Amino acid sequence: MPLQIRTTLMGLILTHVVLNSCGYLFVKVGLAEFTPFAFAFWRFVFGLIGLAVIFIARKAWIKVEKGDWPRFLFLAFIAVPANQLLYLNGMKYTVPSHASLLYGATAVAALALSAILGYEKLRWIKVSAIGLALCGLVFVVKESPTPIIGTENAAGDLLIAISVLAWASYTVLAKPLVHKYGPVRATLVCLILGSGMGLPFLIGPAIAQDYSVVTWRGWMGTLYTGFMITAVSYIIWFALLRRVDPSQVAILTTPQPVVATALSVLILGETVGASLIIGGLMVIGGVFLMQTPALLHRKEYPVVSRSQTGGES
Repeated sequence: MPLQIRTTLMGLILTHVVLNSCGYLFVKVGLAEFTPFAFAFWRFVFGLIGLAVIFIARKAWIKVEKGDWPRFLFLAFIAVPANQLLYLNGMKYTVPSHASLLYGATAVAALALSAILGYEKLRWIKVSAIGLALCGLVFVVKESPTPIIGTENAAGDLLIAISVLAWASYTVLAKPLVHKYGPVRATLVCLILGSGMGLPFLIGPAIAQDYSVVTWRGWMGTLYTGFMITAVSYIIWFALLRRVDPSQVAILTTPQPVVATALSVLILGETVGASLIIGGLMVIGGVFLMQTPALLHRKEYPVVSRSQTGGES
């Protein structure tokens, strides 16, 4: 892979990590003033505005083939109503470090699903890299005031975990459509359809929201997650997905929990200890273990249909 492409790829990864790490904090602050469903309504609205601007600016017109509509509809459901509503309700009851840790497990789910579907082979280096990174993630939240098991945060953690499964499925199953239509077009169609599924059920909570308690901080949460996460970050995610395998995208964004926890320490006052340093080094080690062979010596695999492969995975 040429140096210029590697540099661009790493720039996209860094941008995605920073945007999403900040997103956990913006969501937590916003949910202190909004109900989860009202927050989701405004996030979807602002996200669609951001995507529409990108769509018009890039003239990303699209004609979806008839046979692709079922996949688009399914992906739209798991990407927006399933993933986002589970995530936002989970964030109401847990802390940023927990959510970022659980989303760090996206690599595990993405790798397993990709291997089952035959999109990529299960190689020892991928398993080793993911294992090292996940061990690091455990260290990152080891000194959190509320351990992830057996606390009042358990309900929120469970909702986040289910949303992670939905996101991993979306990441893997969307790859054929991303290759076919491009990241911007595929993302736009999924988000429009998904928002169309979810918004009718969110109008009531949005109207019932007590806006007298919402300050500029709450609105900043909806604006940031709408424009920067829904619009910008999602498109970066799928721009990465066009260039590398799903599990590689997931592992390369694994430093996100380290950054999110560090920001939570600085802004929310969580205690910093040796676990954060040790865990951070392990996460970075996992990233480089995966990155070296995957990005420098990556082989292109064509996306084929199940019928072309005889249904084997």
